[in-house]
Amino acid sequence: METRTISKEALHRTRRRHNWALQWCMNYEKMQGSGFAFGMVPVIKELYETEEEQCQHLLRHAQFYNCHPAGSAAICGIACALEENGQSDTADSIKVALMGPMASVGDTIQGVLVKPLVSLIGAGMAAEGNWLSILMVTLPMVACFLARWPAFNIGYKQSLNLLNNMKSAFSFDKLQELASVLGLTVIGGFIPSILGSRLQLGFEMTKAITDPNTGKVVEQAFKLQESLDSLLPYILPILFVGLCFYLLKKKKMTPVKVILIIAVITFILGATGIMV
Repeated sequence: METRTISKEALHRTRRRHNWALQWCMNYEKMQGSGFAFGMVPVIKELYETEEEQCQHLLRHAQFYNCHPAGSAAICGIACALEENGQSDTADSIKVALMGPMASVGDTIQGVLVKPLVSLIGAGMAAEGNWLSILMVTLPMVACFLARWPAFNIGYKQSLNLLNNMKSAFSFDKLQELASVLGLTVIGGFIPSILGSRLQLGFEMTKAITDPNTGKVVEQAFKLQESLDSLLPYILPILFVGLCFYLLKKKKMTPVKVILIIAVITFILGATGIMV
């Protein structure tokens, strides 16, 4: 196998192209294949002399490919290292083997753990009129984007050693499961605190009682919400979440239908004054 050297400038351009343009040409036939090949252009042009060779190897990288962008950055780094060592076939195999596991890990961390969490915190801050909610939502997502640069560098420097270390340290399935459990647990903890102050029953009754101090007959208000809170705080948010789970899991309804049902229920309860 022929070993060649990639210049720092070519690596920098490939890293920049991949991290910015991976999904620019996304399509249903090749998904991110065109974007991956576009990112590899500087490396391929430096490693192969003739135009025919360059086109041949770019066609390899333009095949079907789909992965989470941050995970794909590490795969791109590994592919560059393997191309540099003349292991083109291994680079193709690594792309196919890793794009699924890396996509599941990236989607779980960003889509289940980070994004819903910061969105919930940001929504709570926005409801209180705190302008920092904008930063709470945007900065973590910017950090997820910037993580692509060190991911590429680690993939390139470690190459196949990275795979061996990852396999010995954890399994992709276990990491995905742990991230999902953690994300859903945190999100579940925010539901009562956010909805509890907004889902309140307005049902109220009055009854006449005699004041023992003055002997006068006065009216005392009886609020159903206070009685429910004494039994189980945040019972209404819990019931609403349970209803959503029942409709989604047991009745196999689509999320859109469940949202419409909840909207109709809350509109009727609000219009009749039962819920405030």
